Amino acid sequence: MLRIRYMALVMLALVFEGCTCCAYLNHMFNAERLDEQAAEMRAARLDSIPDSENSLPGSEERQKYDKIIEKGSRVLERFPKNKKRTAEAVFLIGESFRHKHEWGKAITKYDEFERYFADHDSMKAVEYQRAYCLYRNHEFNISRFALEPVIASKDHPYYFQGLNLLSLLDEQAEFPDQAIASLEAVLADTAGTPFMRGKAHFRLAGLYFKKENWDKAREHYTAKEIKELNAREQQTAGEQAAECLAYRKEYLKAADEYKELYKNPENESKQPEYLVRIGELTMLGGRYPDAIIILQKVNTEYPRSEFASRSYFCLGDYEQHKTIDYDKAVVYYDSSFISRTISKWGQEARERRDALKRLIAMRNQNDKERKDSIPNVDNFFKSEFLIAELFLFKLDEVDSAMTRLDAVIESGDSAKSLRALYAKAFIYDEYMHDPDSAEEIYKQIIEKYPETEYAKQAQVNLGMRVTLKTREDLAKEKYMEAESLWTIAAEMPLDKMDQVDSAYARAFTRFDSLYQEYPETQAGIQALYMKAIYFQMNPERIDSTMLTYKLLRDKYGQTPWGKKAASMMNTRLTITDQDLERLRKRVKSSETHVNKLSAQYYEELNKAPEEKQAEVKSQEDEILENTYNSMYDFE
Repeated sequence: MLRIRYMALVMLALVFEGCTCCAYLNHMFNAERLDEQAAEMRAARLDSIPDSENSLPGSEERQKYDKIIEKGSRVLERFPKNKKRTAEAVFLIGESFRHKHEWGKAITKYDEFERYFADHDSMKAVEYQRAYCLYRNHEFNISRFALEPVIASKDHPYYFQGLNLLSLLDEQAEFPDQAIASLEAVLADTAGTPFMRGKAHFRLAGLYFKKENWDKAREHYTAKEIKELNAREQQTAGEQAAECLAYRKEYLKAADEYKELYKNPENESKQPEYLVRIGELTMLGGRYPDAIIILQKVNTEYPRSEFASRSYFCLGDYEQHKTIDYDKAVVYYDSSFISRTISKWGQEARERRDALKRLIAMRNQNDKERKDSIPNVDNFFKSEFLIAELFLFKLDEVDSAMTRLDAVIESGDSAKSLRALYAKAFIYDEYMHDPDSAEEIYKQIIEKYPETEYAKQAQVNLGMRVTLKTREDLAKEKYMEAESLWTIAAEMPLDKMDQVDSAYARAFTRFDSLYQEYPETQAGIQALYMKAIYFQMNPERIDSTMLTYKLLRDKYGQTPWGKKAASMMNTRLTITDQDLERLRKRVKSSETHVNKLSAQYYEELNKAPEEKQAEVKSQEDEILENTYNSMYDFE
């Protein structure tokens, strides 16, 4: 009997011990099952979008990660001393945080894993994933340090992923050459998987594309391992490979590659974009009739869309630059704008349409000016400059702008030729990137027109020390000399009137000679005003004063000194519109205040007698003064 009871107690103890194990297995089984479900959802999500790295999990997927974290946390609470169980739980929690893009929390868990479970089988994965999370958390220097054990040996299971991450870090640090070297090392080793090599080809092609190395970029975009990538990345690789051909000016070959992409049923959503691009490349390849047919097909099949706007813009560009039929180009640009007003193509088409309309109107006006018996030369040249500006800034026709400027230079008008010469040099330098031609014209301006602002600016543009002086500069120097004489005269003591008069006379002579020599300059006009001030100081010369003021008012009325002279001649009291408006506001404010006081008075007056109560001043508030100073002294 005792033996049977002993056996029962042993079996009961085993049952209770087994219950603890079952609790652990239940939590971990649920966590692993949730992890598998989340992995399936994650794979489906990443396959459906082009930018997989920046894709965030949906609400259902996040809930599964939260449950994994919850189950793992319970294991850590209930079995803190069981190293095997806690290691698996910490790893799953870290992975869940990583998939949720909570990089800081994931890094914390990975650090905890290495601190307590450095000899675990998952440690290799933790080393790489921690470095990746540090990279995504913008801790680039620490990420590079954490990546060292991953790329130290080719035996590491994440060696090739580590090289790829190293290239990302190099690219982030603006070391594209080092990033390229890291990816080339991945491809040089034959041990990598086809998918990993495809990823390396794709990123390497992108780096070469940014560096405008079209040959190498196309070589990697067309690598056979690219077929191992998802459909979106294959599509992008095909597009970029075709664009490499376009940048190499192999337009028709690029159009053929876009045709292959167009025929692929997986690219159905991008067929309108491909069709427009085929038309553009065919146009660039010189097959204009075929290109027009393709672009018109876009307009027919996808009306009132951004693709139609882009197509009409391309047709307008063709009519503008190839056939020089501006009227037809205006019609196409207008259709582009109407098709999709808010698109980039529609906005640019509107600018070109408006510019062409102005251009046509100004050309007609200039043709009319040429036919007149007495042409208006100023209006003609003004229109020519405006036409050149339209060609340059609005229509992107640099050659047409240069042709217009050449016509102005050959006209013989020195002022207009100088302006046109400088504009031509500017276009050579800034738009055509031909510094040699620009330098030649700048030197020509310095030699032929040394006393102009254009010559001074030409010296600046050539990086020379500015040594030239314009008439304005020379006049300003002489004005400063005359002004210094005037200041000396003003500071002389009045007991030496003879010296004072002679000093003012010398200053007057300088001002007079300055105006006679440089009447068109600002300093010359100011010198004329100082002459009037000198005359005003002598009452017997009032007539000279008024004549000088009259000259300033009539000839230089738009300058500050002309306006000042006009005010000095106007002796009557004047009131401006602003003064009148301020006066009206003050009167209105006064009337409002008076009406308010009047209303208060009549309100008090109309109150019932019982409402009117005399104000009684309390005894404690009353202050009586009995001093002499408080009394009125009537004497």
